[in-house]
Amino acid sequence: QSIYYYGCAVIVLLGFDYEFDGWMAAKQGAAAADAALAAQELSFDELYARGEDVYNTSCLACHGAKGEGGLGNAIAGSTIAMGGLDAHLSVIVNGVAGSAMQAFGAQLSEVDVAAVTTYQRNAFGNNTGDVVQASDVVSYKEG
Repeated sequence: QSIYYYGCAVIVLLGFDYEFDGWMAAKQGAAAADAALAAQELSFDELYARGEDVYNTSCLACHGAKGEGGLGNAIAGSTIAMGGLDAHLSVIVNGVAGSAMQAFGAQLSEVDVAAVTTYQRNAFGNNTGDVVQASDVVSYKEG
C-alpha cells in the first residue's frame, strides 16, 4: 500500500509504485498538453466541439441536454449566457454561493473553461457569436 499527496488530495494505491508513477506521468502529460493549448488561439469550431464535450461531462446533469435547466438554471436564453462575459466566467469559475452551482475553476483547465463558455454562449439558441479563449479565462482569474 502506498500513500501519496497530490495537491490537496490524498491518494491511496493498493498496488505497486510503478502504477502511481504511470498515473502521475499521465496527469503531468495532460497538464502539459493543456498548457500548450492555452498558449494557442483556438478556432470557434475547436472551442465549440471541446466545449460540447465538457458540457456533456460536467454540466448536462444539472442544466439539461438542451440547456433547459432542471436541478440547475436554464442556460438557453439565460441572462448569464447572453450577458457580460465576466459574469458568465464568474459563475463557471467561482460557482454560486447558496446554490447547487459548484465552482469549476479548479476542476477544469483554462482551455476547458473557455471552451464550455464558448459553447454555452452559442448553443441552445443563444448564438452570441462570442469566442472565449484560454487567455480570456487567465485574465479573468488574475482580476
